[in-house]
Amino acid sequence: MDTFNAIKTRFLQITDEFSSLLSTARAIQGISPPPLDQWERIGRFIQDQMNEDTLKIAVVGAIKSGKSTFVNAFLGGDYLKRGAGVVTSIVTKIRKGPTLRASLFFKTWEEVNAEMKEAMILFPSLQQHSDDHQFDIRREEDRAELDKALNSLTAEKRILQGAFDANGVLLTSYLKGYERIRKILSQGGEVRRFEGSDFDEHKNFVGDDSLAVYLKDLEIQIPGIKNLDDNIEIADCQGSDSPNPLHLSMIQDYLMGTHLILYVLSSRTGVREADVKFLSTIKKMGLMENIYFIVNADLSEHDTLGDLKALVGRVGEEISLIKPGPRIFTFSALFNLIKQIRENASSKDTLRAEQWKGEEELSRFSDQETARFLTFFGEKLTRDRFNLLLKNHFERFALMEAGLHDWVKINHAILTKDTEGALKAIQEIKDVQAHLYQLVVHIGKTIDAASRKTKLDVWKTADNFFDGRNGNLVKEIQGHIKNYTVDYRARENDIDEIGFSATLYMVFKDFKHTLDFFMAEVINPQLVQFTRYEEVKIETLLADAAHTYDSLMKNALHDYEEALEHMGISSKKSPFDEMYSIDLEILKKRVRCNVPKLVSSLQYTAKVRTEAIMRLTYYNLVKLIKKVLKKDIQNERGGEILALEDGVRRIKKEMAQSILSSLNNYKENLKMSYLFRLIDEAPKILNEMLLDRFHVFTVDISTMADSLDSSHTIKEKAIEELTLIDNALQTISSGMLELKKDIG
Repeated sequence: MDTFNAIKTRFLQITDEFSSLLSTARAIQGISPPPLDQWERIGRFIQDQMNEDTLKIAVVGAIKSGKSTFVNAFLGGDYLKRGAGVVTSIVTKIRKGPTLRASLFFKTWEEVNAEMKEAMILFPSLQQHSDDHQFDIRREEDRAELDKALNSLTAEKRILQGAFDANGVLLTSYLKGYERIRKILSQGGEVRRFEGSDFDEHKNFVGDDSLAVYLKDLEIQIPGIKNLDDNIEIADCQGSDSPNPLHLSMIQDYLMGTHLILYVLSSRTGVREADVKFLSTIKKMGLMENIYFIVNADLSEHDTLGDLKALVGRVGEEISLIKPGPRIFTFSALFNLIKQIRENASSKDTLRAEQWKGEEELSRFSDQETARFLTFFGEKLTRDRFNLLLKNHFERFALMEAGLHDWVKINHAILTKDTEGALKAIQEIKDVQAHLYQLVVHIGKTIDAASRKTKLDVWKTADNFFDGRNGNLVKEIQGHIKNYTVDYRARENDIDEIGFSATLYMVFKDFKHTLDFFMAEVINPQLVQFTRYEEVKIETLLADAAHTYDSLMKNALHDYEEALEHMGISSKKSPFDEMYSIDLEILKKRVRCNVPKLVSSLQYTAKVRTEAIMRLTYYNLVKLIKKVLKKDIQNERGGEILALEDGVRRIKKEMAQSILSSLNNYKENLKMSYLFRLIDEAPKILNEMLLDRFHVFTVDISTMADSLDSSHTIKEKAIEELTLIDNALQTISSGMLELKKDIG
């Protein structure tokens, strides 16, 4: 990482020197400034991008695997709450900063109410309101009604598939934390910061579900961290086995923008079913290339080093089924953390550390693996950060530096010739300009045609992929909905015990829970795969356009160099010999374009229950008439079961409609706001970047003729300044070549 910072610092110094030269060149009398304006703008962009570009590292894994402990140990302090709850869906983002600070971003009251209203759909024991009534947690009567409804459910009915119902936990947490959060939001808006000695207070919010549920983001800044420097963000993600499928969707959204994934496993459990499911999801998303594994060793669980190594061997074999040849590091994150915080460690942790020190073989192995990980991590970040953050900037700067060199030489040559020779040189330049202009027009038309073709292809592919009738994606979702079954006979007991309305809610929440996980684990990875497939088309467009430019520009470059030779000038060669291209990540950042958030939450209405109760009234009326007529009644609960079946059919229909609507919105956002925007902007930026080398031949040089009539003193001054710039450029060029050698 120190190597990367040294390269970045030296490169920024060179760009500053280059910018200073542009200012000097601009002040020279009698010389056209337009290419200087362009290069100056590009130089500012490069510097801004280098400071803004961020390499993101995600730390993921199952709950209680030791993710927060690992991050704390990596950062060298107890900064994150360890063992935080599972209600919150936040991703804790850590960056280097000037002061120790935790910034908590709270949801707005509108966001809170919308989330609660979604969780309350079909909730039993809630009064039926008119359609224009909107739940508001700030109203005392609304809170009282919800609290009563929550307490009406028996304990066993608040458990879903072996875990507490996420909706019930969510609503309970909101009510429990309301009074404390109300005071915060009423006093200072939706952001609260804890700095310096107050920093640890943020853990009270993260570790308490009733407060954490109100958070939507958490950012931490830490000064002076050895393993964390500028342009790196490390994120502690929610447990991948959270009972709430929406948490999984939030992790997926963050992973789509990450460059490196560290997956933490506990040596107490090895690879769990939750790990297999989540790793399979990551694989479907196409994110397995840069994933590395950390076995967080609990040194108290292993009697010998051989025992621990055997466990790691099994972990490697199991992971290999998903990620062939996984790179695994094994060490105790807690042991590393305790050694770093020392006097601030709890007495319990201190005793653990002393015990582990006595296990010399195990502790030595943990230290060796820690060192191996840090060495690998540092090398990986240095290499990847150059490829991701600097390579394109280096290449573009080299083109500008070569262009400025030629600009200086051309102006110097014109000013040092006699009038006849200078006018002849100016005419030669104008001839090359005319040829270059025709070539630029031709290249523009060629690239535009390729862009239109790519856009049409993306349009058709997206419409087919998301097609509501024939698309496999929709068919898969509809099949899942259709195949979901309800054991109505078993539900008779529920109707007897908690009533029809509560039973309908139980069915609904089970169905929704299953569908939400299906969307997160099966459908969202397909959306990511599709997006990446379409991105490949755009990358192909960029590569083809660059190739077209390169092949067509060779003739122009020949004429360009020939014109310079006639003037006694040797064209500057770029230190980067490969053909210039645009990286897709650079393009995204340039146009500030991001992939839309994945489909995570489907919208439902309470009309289902109203219709079901109306059906129940009808069936009960039929049963009453049969009793009056003394006809046989096959099942005393027959009316309720029929009404429940009608309600389930209505739920399925509404779910299908909701998904189709959500997918259609996602499709349009993906096409119009992301893919099409990249396709539209790519040719413009590509053309601009590829012409950097030839800006000297794309400006009006008619003013150069006027400079020939300038006084001898002005011409001599201009020649002197051009010579100084040329000498400075040689120093810059040498610095760039040295950087290239250091980069390898």
